Amino acid sequence: MLRRFRRDIRSVLALAFLAAAGTQLSGQSSTSQQEAGREAWQRVPEILAAMAVADDAVVADVGAGDGFLTTRLARAVGPDGRVFAVDITDRAVERLRARVRDDGLTNVTVVKGDADDPHLAAASLDAAVIINAYHEMVDHQAMLRKLREALKRTGRLVIIEPISQKLVTDGRERQVLDHEIAARFVEQEARDAGFHIEMLQDPFTRRSGVAEWLILAVPTTNTATADAPTAAAPGDPTAESNSDLRIAFDSFTKRRAEGSIVVVDVRSEEEFVAGHIPGAVLAPLSELNTHIERLRALRKPIVTYCS
Repeated sequence: MLRRFRRDIRSVLALAFLAAAGTQLSGQSSTSQQEAGREAWQRVPEILAAMAVADDAVVADVGAGDGFLTTRLARAVGPDGRVFAVDITDRAVERLRARVRDDGLTNVTVVKGDADDPHLAAASLDAAVIINAYHEMVDHQAMLRKLREALKRTGRLVIIEPISQKLVTDGRERQVLDHEIAARFVEQEARDAGFHIEMLQDPFTRRSGVAEWLILAVPTTNTATADAPTAAAPGDPTAESNSDLRIAFDSFTKRRAEGSIVVVDVRSEEEFVAGHIPGAVLAPLSELNTHIERLRALRKPIVTYCS
């Protein structure tokens, strides 16, 4: 009887072990399936292409979260490359360390950053990416400046964020309350931090009725000119679509109030007299060449308007 009891106990324990192992494997399989689905709709290969990721590259995943993109970057840069997975909360950092350990990622370094500093070495990165995390960054300008310092001269910063149609015209504060942000705000914030907008894809991808945009920004060679609109060649058919020729209305209003920009009215003198933005300088488009030296002497970024 005693032998039978012990045999039954061993059978029960064995079944319990198998059940637990099955649950763990099922959970891992479910996570793997979910991430495979996300890899498709998130368009991971296109993100890596925008970052220009190559073998032995040094890259950073800022706001790495659960490590979804970190693991894919680790594979893309190869054993001679290095991925820095950055997050600011203890919980996220512990989660990242566990994933790096469980996945056997020997080319990943987990970094605990601060709200205003990712703690990455200057001029060390070939590329950095922020995916669905920028809207959470309270000290976004300080973070952008630090990332610019961390990038090499030819480095790339890719930012991907969601924005729904119902919020796209709202102000920044309202959008981030819903964990979203429109590209126009980030474009200007990146310029203010010393970046040039190389590419904007809006939308980049869609999921459950929400569009996500992608911005590719590169460090400017001279931060003093980072805010200035890029001059377009006369008759350039792409001028209106060039994102570097636009400024977000909220940013325009703020900077005009600060006096940090020059507002130029390029309409005719008759239209100017009939009504114009207070403080605007008149420089009709047909005579603009004659005003260039005067405007340059003001030594401020110039914003033009024509309606």
